[in-house]
Amino acid sequence: MKYVGIDIAKNFDIACVLDEDNSLITRNYRINSEFTDFDMFYRMLESIDQDKSQFLIGMEATGLLFENLYLFLKNLGYSVVLLNPYQTTKFREMDTMKYVKNDNIDSQMIAALLKSGRYAKGFVSEDIYQAIKSLYRHKATLTQEMKNAKRQVSTSLAVVFPEFERIMKDPFSVSGMALLEKYPTAKHYKGASPQRILKVFRNIKGNNFNLQKAGELYDLATTTIYQGNAKDERAYVILSNLRRIRFLKEEIEQCESQMFTLLNESEQAVSISISKEDEVYIADLVDNLRSIDGVSDKTIFAVLSECGDIARFKSGQSFIGFLGLYPTLHQSGNTTRYGRLAKRGAKLAKMAIYQAAVACVRHNAELKKVYLDKKSSGRAPKECIVVVARKLAMIIYSIYKNNTPYNPARVFSTQASLSH
Repeated sequence: MKYVGIDIAKNFDIACVLDEDNSLITRNYRINSEFTDFDMFYRMLESIDQDKSQFLIGMEATGLLFENLYLFLKNLGYSVVLLNPYQTTKFREMDTMKYVKNDNIDSQMIAALLKSGRYAKGFVSEDIYQAIKSLYRHKATLTQEMKNAKRQVSTSLAVVFPEFERIMKDPFSVSGMALLEKYPTAKHYKGASPQRILKVFRNIKGNNFNLQKAGELYDLATTTIYQGNAKDERAYVILSNLRRIRFLKEEIEQCESQMFTLLNESEQAVSISISKEDEVYIADLVDNLRSIDGVSDKTIFAVLSECGDIARFKSGQSFIGFLGLYPTLHQSGNTTRYGRLAKRGAKLAKMAIYQAAVACVRHNAELKKVYLDKKSSGRAPKECIVVVARKLAMIIYSIYKNNTPYNPARVFSTQASLSH
């Protein structure tokens, strides 16, 4: 058997080939990110051994940079393993007893790790899951950008019109943004009147802004503590961020539309293997997951995006471990101390399931009972939510694995029988 370690980078990769005797057959082989180099790498492997089953190839799951070479080699029939960078780092530190890192050493460490057999395989999603993941992560990026823009507006408002939110509780509502676009700072109300302020809301449906509120806002603007320093420049910053927020809102809506289209159109659903005997469509799985009270399409999208084919997990506990829904543990002698939730895991999916657990406490009678039972036993509210989140993750795993709708009688009767 030959072990091929590949260190992935943006513009080129470095590979080495190790044999069973720990001898380097090839070292520091550079693969530029272009087809001719991919093909030359393949021919180099063939020159060593034409039997593809004699190779085990490993590379780190570095963002999405590994994808093209990974699929190229998989399509040629090679056995390719994705490795968690955390594993290779710890293996390198254990092997060298010091922190040394460069591309050449990394490729050799990957090959040595493969030979040792002390690694856990990574997972590459099917096309449908890659499509879901691409859209969901883009939406997460857009959402974060919008939060940043809103934060900048709020920071500016705290200086240029700190009294604004006494009247307009949500500056980013339709009415709030319309008002800020017309009067970005308190000093821009100079020459205005309650009647003029009220005209801003003339074409906004459903607003309850009246002349009395307009008068109160005008009075606050004329007696503001803001001294007017750099008012035009600060107004520009606020208006610029408001334009960004409007643009990002539209982009998020379009992205969500694409997401829901992908979930709902059965023509685009790709058949995925649940067992050797059965195949189901992802649209059926989504419908079953929707049957859980308190779980929205956004939660389902987050889980499918970050976790891929959940049926690959051996158990619900393995799924929970992948999510990172477990507390950190410090044990020394007779002392055992549990800390916060682990930082590792599928962060976006973990956050989505935690938020769904909060919704389930309100809308799902069975999970609400789980929450109240734990709370009555003295657990802190956040701890109780984590317990609900873990239970919800188990339910999602069971529904996905068995391709059946949510049945609380079966789920919670099983739990009760196990507790006796």
